[in-house]
Amino acid sequence: MLKKYFLAVICLVIFAKCAQQVAPTGGKKDIIPPTLLSSDPPNRTINFKGNKITLFFDEYVVIDNITQKLIITPEADNPYSFKQKGESVELNFKKKFVDSTTYTLNFGDAIKDYAEKNPAKNLKLVFSTGGSLDSGRIYGTIKDLRSNKPIFDALVGLYNISDTLNIAKQKPFYFSRTDSSGRFSIENTQIRPYKLIAMDDKNRNMLYNTKDERVGFINNPVNAGSDSLNYSLGLFLSDNSLFRVQRTIPKVNNYTVVFNKGIETADVVFMNKDTLPYILENNLQLKFFNVQPHPDTTLIRMTITDSLGVSAQDTIKITFQQQRGKDRQKDPFGMTTIPAQNKPLSRNFTYELQWNKPVSFLDDKKIQLISDSLTREPLANLSLSWNKYHNNLKITGKSTAKDTIKWDFPKGSIISVEGDTLAKMLIKYPVLNEDEFGVLSGSVLHSDTLSYIVELVDEQYKIFQSLYSSPYTFRHIPQGNYFLRIILDNNKNRRWDTGNVIKNKQPEKILYYPQKILIKANFEINDTNLDLSTLK
Repeated sequence: MLKKYFLAVICLVIFAKCAQQVAPTGGKKDIIPPTLLSSDPPNRTINFKGNKITLFFDEYVVIDNITQKLIITPEADNPYSFKQKGESVELNFKKKFVDSTTYTLNFGDAIKDYAEKNPAKNLKLVFSTGGSLDSGRIYGTIKDLRSNKPIFDALVGLYNISDTLNIAKQKPFYFSRTDSSGRFSIENTQIRPYKLIAMDDKNRNMLYNTKDERVGFINNPVNAGSDSLNYSLGLFLSDNSLFRVQRTIPKVNNYTVVFNKGIETADVVFMNKDTLPYILENNLQLKFFNVQPHPDTTLIRMTITDSLGVSAQDTIKITFQQQRGKDRQKDPFGMTTIPAQNKPLSRNFTYELQWNKPVSFLDDKKIQLISDSLTREPLANLSLSWNKYHNNLKITGKSTAKDTIKWDFPKGSIISVEGDTLAKMLIKYPVLNEDEFGVLSGSVLHSDTLSYIVELVDEQYKIFQSLYSSPYTFRHIPQGNYFLRIILDNNKNRRWDTGNVIKNKQPEKILYYPQKILIKANFEINDTNLDLSTLK
């Protein structure tokens, strides 16, 4: 009986091994893309009069999003259907192509092999409906103007020159899209002048959306000749839409006017001899405060200007909501600091206080800077500068603290226009340790009488600091990699100003130091010069 039991177990083990499935071994992975063997019509055909195009490959292929990826220049305005038949792809156009025109069909990666989806490379077909092929070509690179980084899939277009050209409504005559290195090439164009414009074209409608698409252009016409011409464009955001009031938000205590885009400056004139305190919030809205007896309606005239210098005027009737009950509900009074609490603060500092309401009273004698247990200095002894809305205060001073800088704000030392105050606060900052930071210095060469801004930005292109003279020195730089750039500040307003494609106005130039700069702790890099005669 025992022998029969062992025999049964042995049989089960053998059967289990026999039934075990093992993945079949295959050959090497196919990494070879499909090759175009021939086409109908053949590449570079002239006098083509048909409306069907067929491509023949050396293996089975599939089609991937061809309606988005196939670029036909000049734009054919000719709908088509497509079929995949084993080793071939067929395009059937609704109508014949325009006579005496050279067409380029660039398929991108729209056609791939069946097995591993390797895309066919450099798949392009050129033909002419006339007796010759156009030979003009323009190529170049597209980058973001602010970061100097190449832009992938930007639309680059050649437009017919016209006094009424409107790229928000007119598509380019010839166009191409950039590769991952920002390079573009527009080939087989008619040899004549064009307007060269590039844009993001996020929705791929080949029209310019001024609200959220970057744009770049060459001022003068470009000549597409038989010799290749190389152009470099920087794209920039330029919201040239007209100012308008998007909505108003009336409350008991305040009245907010919200605009459709960012505000650079706002000037308010009160029309009926009444005044109201107000602030600019987030550069998008004006908030007026109901703090004193005034007529039921306050009439104001606003002049609003954006960063492009585009201004607009509007007249607004401010009417606050009626109060219900005895006690008026107020928005809490709040204060923020720059730098934020617990961030390192240099002994030689520039410090900012910002409130969400205008300040009507600040006791600069009771508010004190504490350097140690024996050293207290009133705010009145430091350099103070208010903004026009009286809700931002810049403080410049010096502390002798060894480890911690403190600010003492007694209760009642700051009162808003609504009469509320802040609780007592003691705000602390560790003293910045010089040994933990680096220094970068240099000069701007061949600047002559130019006005400029020297900026140090981190790897995310966040501005560390801006300086306005030469020689320059950046101090207290955290360890890391940085880019150094210079802005040619043509209008001397100490900020970068964008351009306007509609007015053919270029943005202010931004030129980058050619190498990334590694800043090390407790280390100085000197003589990092920006030579304007060589920077591009």
